[in-house]
Amino acid sequence: MRNKTNPMPPWSDESREQSDIAGRYEFTRVVANRVDSCVDGQGSTVFGLVGPWGSGKTTLLKDVVRQLGNNWTTVWFSPWSVADVGSITAEFVSALSEAFPQASSLKKKLTTYSRFGAPMLKMIPVVGGTASALAADVISEMTKRPAWHSEFRTLSDDIAAQHKRVLVIVDDVDRLDGDELRSLLRVVRLLGRFTNVHYLLAYDQATVDGVLNATGMSGESSEFMEKIVQYPFEVPPVPTVVRRRWSRAILDAVSPVGEDSGAEHAEDREDLVRILALGLETPRAAERLKEQMISLNGLLAEAEVDALDFTALTWLRIAHHQVWDHIRLNSLDYLSWREGDAGETQNKRMQCIESLVTRGHARPVQEAVTYLFKPAGLGAGFSGRQGRMRLSRYFDRYFQVGLADDDVSERRTQNALRLLDSDVVGSQDAEELKQILLGPDGERSSLALETIINFRRHRQQTSLSVLDFAENVRTELSAMGKTQLFRSSSAEHWLAQEIFLSLKTRLVSTEGVIARFGYPTLVASGYAAQRSRRYDTSEIKSLYTGIVESWVSEVRNESLHSTLARPELIHMTSFCIWITDVKDHSGFLSKRVTSALTLVDAATAFVSFNEWVGAGVSYDVTFREEEFRFALGNVARPYALSEIPSDAKVSDYEVTDRKDRELTDGQRRDFATQSLHARGFF
Repeated sequence: MRNKTNPMPPWSDESREQSDIAGRYEFTRVVANRVDSCVDGQGSTVFGLVGPWGSGKTTLLKDVVRQLGNNWTTVWFSPWSVADVGSITAEFVSALSEAFPQASSLKKKLTTYSRFGAPMLKMIPVVGGTASALAADVISEMTKRPAWHSEFRTLSDDIAAQHKRVLVIVDDVDRLDGDELRSLLRVVRLLGRFTNVHYLLAYDQATVDGVLNATGMSGESSEFMEKIVQYPFEVPPVPTVVRRRWSRAILDAVSPVGEDSGAEHAEDREDLVRILALGLETPRAAERLKEQMISLNGLLAEAEVDALDFTALTWLRIAHHQVWDHIRLNSLDYLSWREGDAGETQNKRMQCIESLVTRGHARPVQEAVTYLFKPAGLGAGFSGRQGRMRLSRYFDRYFQVGLADDDVSERRTQNALRLLDSDVVGSQDAEELKQILLGPDGERSSLALETIINFRRHRQQTSLSVLDFAENVRTELSAMGKTQLFRSSSAEHWLAQEIFLSLKTRLVSTEGVIARFGYPTLVASGYAAQRSRRYDTSEIKSLYTGIVESWVSEVRNESLHSTLARPELIHMTSFCIWITDVKDHSGFLSKRVTSALTLVDAATAFVSFNEWVGAGVSYDVTFREEEFRFALGNVARPYALSEIPSDAKVSDYEVTDRKDRELTDGQRRDFATQSLHARGFF
C-alpha cells in the first residue's frame, strides 16, 4: 500500500500536449496539410475531427495547431462555457476578435455584429405601459441598422483585407444540448461564414446524432452534419498493441506478477488483458480505470477479493454501469452459472447483457461477465486465485469493497493456521480466530469454520498444535448444547480432517489417537476422509485397520454386557464391515452368544433409529440386521422362542413417525425379539 504521507497525485482529465500513440502524429499532419491547403481569400471551410469521448481529440487539435505553425492564426471558441444560447454568438465574436488584436475598427464592427446572435426582441417585456414604450424604442433602434446580409458582406470584406488565415477551433461540441448545438451550427455556417475564417470542430458523432434526434431531427441528423462539415476526419482507433499495454499496466498496478505465479494464473491474466484491450477504446477510458484501481487498491487488499475479477467489475462499473447494476441486483442469475449449461440458456444470458450495453460494443462486456462467472475449469485449483466473484461467499464484497464487521478474514484465518502448523501458539490471529469460533455470534463462528475447512481441505500434513486447537474448539462448542449443533458439527468435521492427517503422516501413533479421541471420533474421521474423495480408499482402510484391530481385540476380551453397552458398537461394527477386504473381523460376538437369552441381549444392542427430515423431524425404529449378523458370525443353530423368559407386558409404542428416540428397555427388547423372529432366528 502506498505511503499515505506521499500519495500519488490524482489523475487529471487535462488533455496532453502531444499524443504518444503510434500513428497519431502522421494523422494530424494529414489534417494540418488539408487545412493548410485553404489559400488566402478562400471562403469559409469547416473541418471535423470525429471520435468518441476520451479518444484524445483535444490533444490532436493541439498537434494540428503545432503543425500549422505561424502561417495560421488560431483561436479557440468554447460555446459550452457560456450561460445561455443567446450568448453563443457573443462568445464567438469575442474569440474571433482575438485573431485581429491590432484592428480596432474591425473588432468594433464584430461587436456590433454580435446582435444577430442575441435578438433584442428577447429583451422586450410582455406586459405593462413601460413594456410598450421600451418595445417601441428597441424596434426603432433595430430599424436604423442595416440588414444582416449587408452587414455580413461588409464585415467579411474587412476580414479578408487583413490577409490572415484564421482557424477557429471548437472543441467538445458534443457537450452542448440541442438548442446550443443548433445555435453553434448557425454561427459556423451562417453568421460566421467569413472569407479566410475556417473551422475545425471536434465531436463524437453518436452523441451529436443523439442530441439532434432529441430536437426532432430524427433520421436527418447525420445528413445535417454532412451539410455543415465538409471535411470530417475520423480519429484512428488505438492500435490493439497499445490497448494491450494499457491493460497490462492497469493489472500490474494492482496485481503485480510474482515469481511464484503459476501457468494457470498467467493464463487467466492474459485472458483479462485481451478482454480489457477490446473494451478500452480510448486513452481516457484507460486512464480512468487505472486511476480507479490505484485509488481503491488499499480497500481491495482489505476486502480480500480477487484483483483480476475486481478490475473486470470496475471496468463494467465505469464503462457500462447498467450491466454492473444488473449484476449487483440479480446475484442469483449470475451465481447460478454451471458447467454444461444448455446453449439456449447461455444465449439468453448474452442477449440480456447486450440489451444493457448503451455505448460501444457488446462483445467485450459479454466476455467480461463470462470471465467473472464462468464455472471453474480443471486447472482452477492451481491458479492461486482466491475470493473469486463467482463464489457466493465473496460476491457482496465486490460491491462493499471491504470486509463487513461480522465477516471473517481469510487472510488472518489462514495466517493463524499456518503459525499453528509450525507449532507457533498464542499468536494474535489465532486468539482472534478462537474468539470468533467460540463467540456469541453463531453464524460468524460457522462461517469461520467453513473458511478453516476449505483452507485445510488440500493440506497434506498437520501439527500437534493444530490438533490441540481443533480439539479444544470442538470440546467447547459441544459443551454449549444442542442450540449450537450447527457449528459443533462443523468443528467435528474439521477435527476429523486433522485426525486423518495425523494418522497419514504418523504424527500420532494408533494407540495415541485412540487414547486421545476415542473410537466414535476416529470412525467419523475415517468416513470424512472417504467422503472427501481426495484419498484412495485402500489407503484409508489401511490407515484405520490398526484402529479396528485394537477395538476388536478389546471387545473380544471383555464381557458381553460391557461390549453391548459400548455407545460406538453399531458404528464400529459398520466400520469393520467396510474394511472387511483388508481383514475380516466378523463373529466377534459369536463365542459369547450361547443361548436364546444372550441372542436377544445382543440383538437389543442393534436396535437403532432412522431419522427423517422434512417439514419436521421424525424417527423410525429399525433393526441393524447387517451389523448384527456380522457381529454374530455363523451361528449354526436357531434357538427356541420358549427359551426366552416371558417379560411383563410391554406398553404399546410407535415404530414409525416417532417424535423422539426414547424407548424403554422393555420396548427395545420387544422390538429386537420380533425382529429376530421375523428373520428366522427362532
